[in-house]
Amino acid sequence: MILISEVMHPAGLKLLNAYEVHYDPDLYASRSALLHWAANADALIVRNQTQVDSALLSAAPRLAAVGRLGVGLDNLDMALLVQRQIPVIVPYGANAPAVAEYVVGSMIAFRRHVFCLVDQVRNGLWMRDMSGTEVGGKTLGVVGYGATGKAVAQRAHALGMDVSVYDPAADVPDTWRSPSLSSLFSRSATVSLHTPLTAKTRHMVNRDTLDELPEGALLINTARGELIDEQALALALASGRLGGAILDVREHEPPPANDVLRTIKNVWLTPHVAGLTQDSQIAIAQMVAARIDEILRSGAGLL
Repeated sequence: MILISEVMHPAGLKLLNAYEVHYDPDLYASRSALLHWAANADALIVRNQTQVDSALLSAAPRLAAVGRLGVGLDNLDMALLVQRQIPVIVPYGANAPAVAEYVVGSMIAFRRHVFCLVDQVRNGLWMRDMSGTEVGGKTLGVVGYGATGKAVAQRAHALGMDVSVYDPAADVPDTWRSPSLSSLFSRSATVSLHTPLTAKTRHMVNRDTLDELPEGALLINTARGELIDEQALALALASGRLGGAILDVREHEPPPANDVLRTIKNVWLTPHVAGLTQDSQIAIAQMVAARIDEILRSGAGLL
């Protein structure tokens, strides 16, 4: 039986028609029910709400595969999954185009004050002196050069931007490689984060790194909210030296009611949707379902 505890696009469900499937997109919210259904699960498909921890894995003795409808692994006990030799299917690259378009599109819209101008015209104003700045010829710093970081860098380069990339573990073109995070921050008009959350990357954007950004710089985060020390960011924005921030992810999701960043005008906040397009969700669901099918078919008695 395949257990799916969060929302999955019908395109992926269709590929699993040959199996017994228990699909409950709200199952993650009921821990007792989740553990009950896990007892007979040969495969588990989750997003980012289901905690695949020791308790869940202990309740699922038949588990042969875990599919993750996204690229973050924060909610998976990877050490235990490796110990039990349970493969984890992660659809790397499936939502990279969606995130890259979000980053580039929002960067351009922010620099040209698009939403501010739309509101002005809607309110009867016709102010043509707020044209903003172009992104061409400016430097985009990309932190992390996985599938998404690469897609962002390629699109920025096509726009005529200078690209600087920091990722010591990736094969970055020599012309783009930054020797250090500090060097990247100090020369970038815009910085976009695309690195996983680890003990080393938590709060990698803090008071010290923010101080290294040029005046008027823009910070974009579509990776993980915990990469940024939000208190330090709020202070940097309040000082007026930082040009702005575009945050699709937050340290706490949803943020608390007293979230100070909501009150700062040059901050754009979206609810963790950079990678959520119809196209990307189809690609993710199909990629995960196809690999789950492949693993189960290679086993015995799993239909």
